[in-house]
Amino acid sequence: MLSRVNLAFSKQFHLKRFLQARCMSNGDNNSWKDVLDYWFSPGAESKWFGGGEKVDNEIKDQFGKMVELAHQGGLKDWELEPKPSLALIILTDQFSRSIYRGSPKSFDGDERARKLTKKFLERKTHDHLKQSFNERLFIYLPMEHSEDPSDQELSVALVEQLAKDAEATEYAEKTKGFVQFAKNHKEIIDMFGRYPQRNKILGRKNTDAEEEFLNNMPEKYKW
Repeated sequence: MLSRVNLAFSKQFHLKRFLQARCMSNGDNNSWKDVLDYWFSPGAESKWFGGGEKVDNEIKDQFGKMVELAHQGGLKDWELEPKPSLALIILTDQFSRSIYRGSPKSFDGDERARKLTKKFLERKTHDHLKQSFNERLFIYLPMEHSEDPSDQELSVALVEQLAKDAEATEYAEKTKGFVQFAKNHKEIIDMFGRYPQRNKILGRKNTDAEEEFLNNMPEKYKW
């Protein structure tokens, strides 16, 4: 009797592992390499900020299932190596915003993305300074998206280091712009302790100060 129970348990266990493996590939043979190829291939920069509805739909079609899996805590094996870990950050911090734009769900991946960034910074096997300038930017962005003041401090420090490292390269001017953008985000958190721009989507009530800000928002804070 016991052997039958063990056999049934073994079959159930292996079936679960098989289904998990199926999920890991998203059922479409997508992998972390597909994510990085899509996001960092030549000409892909036009998709990064303000790519529009076309890019949002493209990301949803190609990576929607994978993002859902990441939101559910899947793809854990990707955390073990630098490049797959970066791809997981892209899924949870960037692709989530494209797929669920205008919905509270667009922020569902933020907590995991922040944890991934901090793991990336802490692990000796994940040397963020050895990644390309573009890759480093997206490793750091979850800190910029955070409403935690300490994360904002870290965000600015990381991007300032990025700009310093890029001073003698073709990326110098671009990284200077990223520094200012990070500082703009920090200013909002310093003023309000959160992003008032998210209040409507998240169903949060504006304070009087936030209402005044949103009605007269300077251009540099419109993102």
